[in-house]
Amino acid sequence: MKGQASDRPVTRRLIRLGFQLLRGRAHWQDTFPGLRIDRASGEIRYFGRKVGQLVPAALPSIDAVHIIGSGPSLAGQNLTALPPACTILLNGAISLADQLHPAAVFVEDERFVFRHFSMLSRLDPAVPLALSAAVIRAILQRDDGFLQGRRVMLIDNLLKPVHHLRRRAVSAGVDGTGLVSLDPEQGVMIAGSVACTALQFALAAQPKVIGFAGIDLSNANAPRFYESADSRAPSGIVSGLPRLLAFFAAARDVAQERGIALRCYSARSALLEIGYPYDDLLDQPRL
Repeated sequence: MKGQASDRPVTRRLIRLGFQLLRGRAHWQDTFPGLRIDRASGEIRYFGRKVGQLVPAALPSIDAVHIIGSGPSLAGQNLTALPPACTILLNGAISLADQLHPAAVFVEDERFVFRHFSMLSRLDPAVPLALSAAVIRAILQRDDGFLQGRRVMLIDNLLKPVHHLRRRAVSAGVDGTGLVSLDPEQGVMIAGSVACTALQFALAAQPKVIGFAGIDLSNANAPRFYESADSRAPSGIVSGLPRLLAFFAAARDVAQERGIALRCYSARSALLEIGYPYDDLLDQPRL
């Protein structure tokens, strides 16, 4: 199947395998080789040269945040119903940046860079980026000048922080379930989808509304809205669905506690099964 082109290159798979032998340090493969991220100064260095600067891991203060994934349901929806500068675009939804003028773009999995770096390269340099360490390294391997002058927020894993040993448990800044971080600057809980990470950033920003489009989950084996049947990249979401829904259920409760309304714009989303209310805003015809 052509979708296998999204897999990591052989060299990366060998590096990952080698780092598995380092107890508590396996995640250090994310920054190998050459990447150093100084959390105190925010400097991003690549083989000793400064190539970028982190900004605080926080979304702007806005009334509504709309998290846009690349689920099949997004095809044909009326995205013009969303105002500019209020969306977070995930992975392939980056292709909508010129149309939606996002508040930020989130990429967590380095495999997206291997397959779709051209999408990132076309992105307006003014758009803020939220990137994991592995994604930063993969980008710099393709273009070591890419991050210069861009606003970059680090997606750091609370349990596997950059350049530190793995932690067995974390309590500070995490909700009572231990699933949701409310302080992305300190790190987020990684739950298997970049949508979960974006939601933690959104909850921390405390908007009045958080909406979801293209976050289908239950039909993740179908081609994404920008893919065709013979160019589909594989997805692990279906097999990991119980874990994802547990996270989204915990996040739903956090939103309720913080007075944040949730809206799901996909009539096919598994989020509807756990109490996320459906909103047909994007299914309305264009005027």
